[in-house]
Amino acid sequence: MVRVRNVCLAVCLAGLSLLVRAESDPTAPLGWQAPATQKKTAQRRLPELQGIVCPQQETCSVILDNRVVQPGEQISGYTLKSVQDDAVILQRGGRQWRLALFHEQIKIHE
Repeated sequence: MVRVRNVCLAVCLAGLSLLVRAESDPTAPLGWQAPATQKKTAQRRLPELQGIVCPQQETCSVILDNRVVQPGEQISGYTLKSVQDDAVILQRGGRQWRLALFHEQIKIHE
């Protein structure tokens, strides 16, 4: 009988502990509120320009992230707008990026 009472008491306390939970951090200073969490927007990585191929009398192609891309095609959400001798222009949304064959020459055009 005592054992049954102890088991019931343990079950009741376990159930009560599930119902009662701290709504905030008990170690936080009085009146402190956690900062509102901001929704992070996914940022897409710019494709890596690996080469520009311009055969005679034909449209130039570029190699971006190990893929051959023609002007007007998309890669990773970016559209290849134009191809120059040493750089390309990518566009996404209303922004444009100029990718040169060397990373330190990346420029953003708005």
